[in-house]
Amino acid sequence: MIVTLQDGTIEQYQDEPFASGGQGELYFSKDKQAVIKLYHTHDPTWNRTVEEQRTMVLRKIIGEFNVTKNDSAAKELFAWPNGIVKAPRLGVRMSNVNARMEHKPLTWWIGSKAFNRLSTDVRGNWLDRTRVASNMARIAWKLHGSGLCHSDFSSDNFLANVNRQHVVLIDLDSLVVPGVLPPEMLGTGDYMAPEIVTGHAKRDTNTRPSIYTDLHSLAVLIYQLLLMRHPLKGPKHHSDDAERDDVMALGEGALYVEDPDDRSNRPPDPFNGAWLLGDEVETLMRRAFTTGLRSPQSRPLAAEWGDALVRMSDQIIPCANEACPGKAFVLLRDRPAVCPWCGTKVPRPARVPIMRLFTGVGQAGHYQPDKARIVGWQARTLHRWHTHTDLSERAAVKQDERAPVAEIQYKQGQWMLVNNTMTGLRVASSGSVRKIEPGQSSTLEHGQQLLFGTGSSARLALVTMQEL
Repeated sequence: MIVTLQDGTIEQYQDEPFASGGQGELYFSKDKQAVIKLYHTHDPTWNRTVEEQRTMVLRKIIGEFNVTKNDSAAKELFAWPNGIVKAPRLGVRMSNVNARMEHKPLTWWIGSKAFNRLSTDVRGNWLDRTRVASNMARIAWKLHGSGLCHSDFSSDNFLANVNRQHVVLIDLDSLVVPGVLPPEMLGTGDYMAPEIVTGHAKRDTNTRPSIYTDLHSLAVLIYQLLLMRHPLKGPKHHSDDAERDDVMALGEGALYVEDPDDRSNRPPDPFNGAWLLGDEVETLMRRAFTTGLRSPQSRPLAAEWGDALVRMSDQIIPCANEACPGKAFVLLRDRPAVCPWCGTKVPRPARVPIMRLFTGVGQAGHYQPDKARIVGWQARTLHRWHTHTDLSERAAVKQDERAPVAEIQYKQGQWMLVNNTMTGLRVASSGSVRKIEPGQSSTLEHGQQLLFGTGSSARLALVTMQEL
């Protein structure tokens, strides 16, 4: 099939579509490097005005609202439209996200039956899932920070390679910009916000997708990816009519399966709850699915999810059981060091160093507790966003910004901190302060204080040893 773009470029595509959806059909280019969506222009509602509006929307998305411009890191996270198809009919072009790395819809990783059909070399582990979840939050943060709403965050529109810790968002030709680009999609079933579900059931056209409805969908996806279950679908029965029951469960009758005040939708014990994600992420889950169900403005922002998930990944350790389905879990401060996925206890070492981070406030030498907690483990790396407050993980896009500044190692029964590149690293212990130069290492001991520099952005870490 010969395809002509609006700029006059002529390209060759396969004659048969590889997929078809509500808006159009998808075709691969002959070299498999690109994909086009040709819209269903034969639809009775399609006319010249619709075509002109669609073309205008595509121009804005490709141009002024393009969040991947001059951002190579963002380009890896989005299948952003990069051309408008003029003939054989109106359409949009984007890169083929599978050209360099195979991706599958996130659906494959959130249901046990689909997951069991995946080959072991693409399944990944629970740490990989956490990194994918944080990248999904990064994607939402990038969109929302530019005033854009996707309107259809779902397990079909996030394509992932969990084993490679990679995820990409597709279906970006229908973005919403309040007052500029109106919403075309209400969302997808299980991922619609309660106000959308209820409004649609009551034929209320005033309730439309927004950044707040995106945030509900994002929270559902993160919960599903980490716990392999829907946060609102429990045993509670709303109606004998199946369709009505589903609308109530996701809409006006929505109830978090882990609601602390109402256990009527809770699965039978034992089940793995959000408690195994650590205090910070569990708190965000509770906020998203209790107050956030009725008060959209209370929902956690994408940046909050991203930062919390990065801090959670700093507390994940590997399971010693090679046959474990999760292969990693969060080492909690107040629970036994037992893997929730297979029940295996951590066999060794007898104890591990925990770094609790503090942020400088006011005059020099004054600190307050940070949210971060780093569990020491072999080859765990520290980065600039751990040691200083002037760079967040989601804002670190350059290679030198992401390079490890220190590493934790276990040698001959002792835990060590190896200083890779930090200048001004000092260790305060037993009334003395020692400077640790780049290339040097220091034993980690209970009660130590690590000073990660002398500037106002440098953090302090208090080291405690946790018995396993």
